[in-house]
Amino acid sequence: MIHKPKKVAVFYGEASTTYSFPSGHPMSGLRGKSFWRLIKEKKLNLSKDIEIIKPVMATEEDIRLFHSQKYINFVKNLSKKGTGMLDQGDTPAFKGVFEASKYVVGSTLHGLNMVMSKKIDHAFNPIGGLHHARREAAAGFCVFNDPAIAIIEAKTRYDLKRILYIDIDAHHGDGVFYSFYDDPQVFIADIHEDGRFLYPGTGPAEEVGNGKAEGTKLSIPVPPKTNDYGFKKVFHKIEKFILKIEPQIIFFQCGGDGLKNDSISHLEYSPQAYRFAAEKLHQLAHKLCGGRIVTMGGGGYSPENTSKAWVNVVETFLFN
Repeated sequence: MIHKPKKVAVFYGEASTTYSFPSGHPMSGLRGKSFWRLIKEKKLNLSKDIEIIKPVMATEEDIRLFHSQKYINFVKNLSKKGTGMLDQGDTPAFKGVFEASKYVVGSTLHGLNMVMSKKIDHAFNPIGGLHHARREAAAGFCVFNDPAIAIIEAKTRYDLKRILYIDIDAHHGDGVFYSFYDDPQVFIADIHEDGRFLYPGTGPAEEVGNGKAEGTKLSIPVPPKTNDYGFKKVFHKIEKFILKIEPQIIFFQCGGDGLKNDSISHLEYSPQAYRFAAEKLHQLAHKLCGGRIVTMGGGGYSPENTSKAWVNVVETFLFN
């Protein structure tokens, strides 16, 4: 008997709340708890088309796909001490940060592997999408760059030649964007608040890729106070970009910090903007790449608002 794959795998469990910085830091485990509470309120966890999976821990070998052993050791040492800074001031160490970060990477990689093996159609890792981390350093609340690691895994393990990364987080995904800037096999479309107004200050529209990769990158800065109308207007550029590429897989970082009243950014999306993006990507994924979508939560510092946006994404994948 052939079993039809479930539509969506959602990674959530006790370990999902451990990637949580101390002392009132905006990146906290409250985001995951709020997301899970709303999933249960809507009874999505009871759907026959969803599979809830406990977070999976990556190996150091997995992390070395992108990060150096020297940096891995640095994180490990500060994790044991529980003090110090992992970057220049945004990302403090805490006891267990190394293990918590391994859960982020492992869950995104497991989602990729399940999608590629056709065990599921789509994966959602709410604690993933840590797109600022560099090869040798943490940055912007991000310790290990799980999207970059997953992209490399897609290239090396599965030999994919047209990999698409979509990022709608309010902050430019610089750690991913510039790491693959010269790579003609990695296509990136990134909508973000204009870097003149928001960290990390990068991502002008003129950056389209370099050398053989020219034209494989689409950077879309938008001004503060951009709302759903403005978001939908520029998202049509991404649709055209995707149709031209015909990707073999889509990685989707749906950071919730573009929502109105986020504590850090200045955009004014509603949760419906995330449903809109998910609907478009869902349709295109089934049209072009067998439905393969691996989704990561990214930022978002108003837990209740962020959870609404993320649940809209999950609902769209389940019921559209």
